[in-house]
Amino acid sequence: MRRFTTIQKCGFGFALLFLAVYALDFVPGVMDANGKMFGLFSMTTFVDVGHLGLGTLALICAFIGPRAARVYFWFLGFFYAADVITYFVTHLHTLPLIKNVLVNGPHLVVSIAAFLIAVNVGKRTAYAPADAAIA
Repeated sequence: MRRFTTIQKCGFGFALLFLAVYALDFVPGVMDANGKMFGLFSMTTFVDVGHLGLGTLALICAFIGPRAARVYFWFLGFFYAADVITYFVTHLHTLPLIKNVLVNGPHLVVSIAAFLIAVNVGKRTAYAPADAAIA
């Protein structure tokens, strides 16, 4: 049986997250009459394809291996950071500030989490505890 590393498991988790968001479009009652998920998030075909693509890419990279998973998290961090900044700035005068923050909050959390995973998860430390050398 193949053992997956922690970063690969994170990749599977993000695949589940993005594919679940994609699937929510098809759950009755989640979308309002204006096509907004939970009355907040605009879900267009472009956004749906993005969630489906990011979820599929996370799954593929997680199965390929730890290096591919790390590349995915770097890509995701930059992609989502650009998305947050672009959306927030372009909607400063069209949305109330609180709604703009609420719409961008989850995306900002995903971006920060992706960067933290890419930087920290599965990296070896520069030093080993003294007890490790004895064992």
